Amino acid sequence: MSFPLNPAQRAAVAHDTGPALVLAGAGSGKTRVITQRMARLLEQGTPPGALYAVTFTNKAAAEMHERLVAQCGPRGKDVWISTFHALGGELLRREMPRGRRFVVYDAADTAGLLRELLRELKGDRRYDVAALQARISFAKNALGSPDALPEGGNEYDDLARWAFPRYEAALARLHALDFDDLILWPLRHLTENPDAREAWQRRIRYLLVDEFQDTNRAQLLLLKALAGDRGNVFCVGDDDQSIYGWRGADLGNVLDFTTTHFPGARVLALEQNYRSRTPILDVANAVMEGQVRAFPKRLFTDRPGGEKVTVVTAESSEGEAKFVVDAIQKLVGQGHRRREIGVLYRSNLLSRAVEEGLRLGNVPYRLIGGTSVYERREVKDLLAYLRLALHPEDEIALRRVINYPTRGVGDVTLQRLERWALAHGKMLFRAVEGAAGLSDLTPAAREGLGGFVRVVHAARDALEGGRALAAVAREVAAAVRLREDVTAAGPTAPVVARRLQNLEHLYATLERAGAKGPEESAKVLTKLSLHYADADEADGDKVTLSTLHGSKGLEFGVVFFLGCDEGILPHARTDAPRATDVTSTLDVSEERRLFYVGVTRARERLYLLRARVRGGQGKAPRATTPSRFLAALPGELLERVSYDSQAPLPPEELAARVRLFREALAKRSAG
Repeated sequence: MSFPLNPAQRAAVAHDTGPALVLAGAGSGKTRVITQRMARLLEQGTPPGALYAVTFTNKAAAEMHERLVAQCGPRGKDVWISTFHALGGELLRREMPRGRRFVVYDAADTAGLLRELLRELKGDRRYDVAALQARISFAKNALGSPDALPEGGNEYDDLARWAFPRYEAALARLHALDFDDLILWPLRHLTENPDAREAWQRRIRYLLVDEFQDTNRAQLLLLKALAGDRGNVFCVGDDDQSIYGWRGADLGNVLDFTTTHFPGARVLALEQNYRSRTPILDVANAVMEGQVRAFPKRLFTDRPGGEKVTVVTAESSEGEAKFVVDAIQKLVGQGHRRREIGVLYRSNLLSRAVEEGLRLGNVPYRLIGGTSVYERREVKDLLAYLRLALHPEDEIALRRVINYPTRGVGDVTLQRLERWALAHGKMLFRAVEGAAGLSDLTPAAREGLGGFVRVVHAARDALEGGRALAAVAREVAAAVRLREDVTAAGPTAPVVARRLQNLEHLYATLERAGAKGPEESAKVLTKLSLHYADADEADGDKVTLSTLHGSKGLEFGVVFFLGCDEGILPHARTDAPRATDVTSTLDVSEERRLFYVGVTRARERLYLLRARVRGGQGKAPRATTPSRFLAALPGELLERVSYDSQAPLPPEELAARVRLFREALAKRSAG
């Protein structure tokens, strides 16, 4: 089954032989073009085994394969469609000398290996292993070494130079390869072995690449080695959506495609957008007009109409979040599906107030590109103490914190408490309360359990006495020395600061909830701890909260784009002097592309939000200015709204909310 193509798509699908670069604008149907080109090549007699397509995620590869099989039948199953790493792994399996074995280390394995190496250094716990991994990976994929990193500017650059040769030697000793090696080893092998290179070039007649703008130097060289002189590479990507330079993606792979990498290559542009209404595309085009581009594109659509893009200026970051939560609840009340609503932001910190509002409003959501503040360990630990104070039968909460912070209660002690509770038909917490009378416990365990019970009892008594939940939370944290434990755990000052900010965010949330006494407190804790468990996360009817980087490839009927302030997007470090060759201009360009990606996620309605004043999380309030990308948009493209979360609601709005509230109550009662 084939689908109708527009003229530009038909030209791309019909490309004959030789290299081609297809510049596929946002929402322009690039997957359709790739799959229909493969279908056409099969129809012309190309053997399925001679077609190879690569992309960046297993999900994208599976979708492409599914479409191809639906169009071509069984022949489509034999076409190789995979991620870059899976292709590298296949080449490894075929080319590795007989009898030689290897194991592939994932991110967790390599992190563990680096921790072993760091034990050679004093104070190894203070290092952020993920930061070290990122530097080693970046250097490997650029075909360099950490010796190329600037000296004296960052302790992790120095650490990477020290760790790199030891890390590589350890991998060799363990007969292990990391994910980067799945590209680098095949590249090295093909470069050094002409016979193997020629055999693979004969095997692969046509090579198709999705998301080409996200490729790094090593991936490009592997593609060139596989394509050979025939050069039948069909690369589809969008230079305007190149946003992963920080993890090694090289935009030069696109910009130099026709001059350096594949001279004389054909360039085709897909500019018809099938996703967004005209007002959204007008803003997207205006954003990119401020950028010097090697391949200018202008998106258009045959879906006219639609409302203007709304720029909302709130009085504060809290007001910004309140506008979003109120608007989402209103949309849902009007019948909009939650899964059709996306909230996007540059930094995870911006999502927290929205998370809080959605949880307290019982609005299910999913988080992409970050971990919910309510899933952070220190927050879950403190919530577990509060839950246990209100519900002693909550064994999940009990088991989570009975030995946190460490108080000498190990698995053996817990097993003895469980046996006593089972024998006497009591809940586990009653065994803990009576631990002083249990003869088979060590003195240290009895003392630790006694302190634990005193903390829980004090919290229970305070709540039953009408104390505010927020105040009790602070008292519990102080009693178990939670702040001191977080500080001691490290591993770095920034990590400690983030974890302490998570706690401060929880305190602020509880204060805003204003709960007092057991009943009100239990309701708030239930809302904050609630998990919306769907059989399939992707199919759940949930609002999506996502970083801009995590939103690439997604689309929503309505998008709320937070933090359109200077210093947030573009990031405050954009114009800072750097010790590397990366210039401020390139940094600003990537930030602009990130703004463009956010805008083009919206189909029907787009809100660009900013706050006049930002603060909180231990920072003093500060005045902000609009993002330079926002400020440069022509006024006629926008509808501007000033929002004050403290202002009284208009009568008609208040009446509408009362009606929606009553309807929700009626539905709950009926259910």
